[in-house]
Amino acid sequence: MKRRTALQASIGVVATLTLAACGGGQTSGAGAGSGSGPANLTIALSSAPNSLDPAQVAVGPFLNYMDPAYATLLTRKADGTLGAGIADKWGYVGQGNTKFQLQLRKGAKFADGTPITAADVVRSFTYFQKGSGPSVANFRPLTFATPDASTVVVSSPTPNPDMGTLFTPSYMGGAIISPAGLKDPKKLASATFGSGPYVYSPQQSISGDHYAYVPNKNYWDKSAVHFKKITVRVMPNVNSQVQALKSGQIDLMFGTPDVAPTIKGDKALTTLTKPTTWAGLFLLDRAGTIVKGLGDERVRQALNFAIDRTAITKAVYGDFGTPVSQPAMPGYDGYSPAAQKVYPYDPAKAKALLKAAGYGSGLTIPVNYGSFDPSTTKMVQAVQAQLAEVGVKLELRAATNFGAWINDLLTKKYAATVLSPGSGGESNFYAQQAGFTKTGIMNLFGVADPDVDAAYARLAKSDPQSSGTAAKELTDVIVRKALALPVSGTDTIAMYNTKLHGVLFPEGGAQLTSNTTWTVG
Repeated sequence: MKRRTALQASIGVVATLTLAACGGGQTSGAGAGSGSGPANLTIALSSAPNSLDPAQVAVGPFLNYMDPAYATLLTRKADGTLGAGIADKWGYVGQGNTKFQLQLRKGAKFADGTPITAADVVRSFTYFQKGSGPSVANFRPLTFATPDASTVVVSSPTPNPDMGTLFTPSYMGGAIISPAGLKDPKKLASATFGSGPYVYSPQQSISGDHYAYVPNKNYWDKSAVHFKKITVRVMPNVNSQVQALKSGQIDLMFGTPDVAPTIKGDKALTTLTKPTTWAGLFLLDRAGTIVKGLGDERVRQALNFAIDRTAITKAVYGDFGTPVSQPAMPGYDGYSPAAQKVYPYDPAKAKALLKAAGYGSGLTIPVNYGSFDPSTTKMVQAVQAQLAEVGVKLELRAATNFGAWINDLLTKKYAATVLSPGSGGESNFYAQQAGFTKTGIMNLFGVADPDVDAAYARLAKSDPQSSGTAAKELTDVIVRKALALPVSGTDTIAMYNTKLHGVLFPEGGAQLTSNTTWTVG
């Protein structure tokens, strides 16, 4: 069974930056120029981080700001399996998927030179549990024990078949904070106190504009520290990023279907794509709190029948998307061939279902979305047009940045939203927990569904032999009850200078793996 790397289902796709380069190129940006000595690397992102505190950061779009400076207990290898980090041995203890043991590597130190102990790991976990970041909820139920100075045992009150993923970069709880950082947590917002291959350099950074990272002299693997400096530039406009890539001001960016074709034929630049996330409407108000009709399964099913996914996908994503009618991607954990056939395009059936539910004259659904992704805007407007044909009106609210999108969500004025660029990207246990279980971070209205709960419980208790079937059964329940309105499976698009070598997505994953050896030459 293929598993995606863990991403926050409420956020989207990111890449990690614990990178290595050969020492042959001296560049202002990797690949631009020649000489001797370590290279610099510059990456563009569209938003500045809300914080540098692992317990507060809104992980998805901001992981690039955290990963250089914060090593995590575990990592993700190129083949998609778990890899060593601060811990070099790990695994479940006993049966039942409730206890997971981590053995810390010998000699590991924080950037300030102090050794990393099991007690430090537990103190960092405890601090993280009190945070506000989107992945914190996954850690709050956990308890910890330290049998000795280098061993941590993590216990969950409920089964978790994929606990190791929590300690990879995508969930940030495994990004262990030093005692110095925990002593004065206010400093964590604007400085780093980790054990990663780099440290944040405030002197070379301007908050909100660019963030610089320089080598950590105490990192345990010197062979992984080959960049003289990593710079993450904040560039809200994706077209500006493309121009910066073409001119050599940046070395890597994440593209959209609109801009990716613009570098075709440029031998100095290339793209790497990976089918990773689903785009569509996330139906938040499934109990009908603000839009009564959404509490009726027939209405939600009508929305799914009313959408021509093939036409929308072709128009919006072109070669970078595929039609999907489920919150999972082909070839990944939880994808169900049966679920894909449930909602063929049938506007007549959509109208009949709406009429049977008492909404023959239509209904109105307020929706917020992030206009900072042009593809998202095009997709939601296409959905709006097609739903209008069956009498459903979408009132759209555009958020110009990630923070505004979050703030709009928290008002609970919107019955649906668009996860930009989508959700998914992880094992089904995590992908569906956030939105469809009662306590999930994206289940803003706290809607409980006994069928989802039962399917989720079966998946939680599953072993490696049965988890694939259990994951599909969970997807089938979500689709049958029309708890979301998936439209397209979309690609993550990395656009970069061809002198960067070794750039890849891990097997079954959406992230550029932190263990990939990126080289410049």
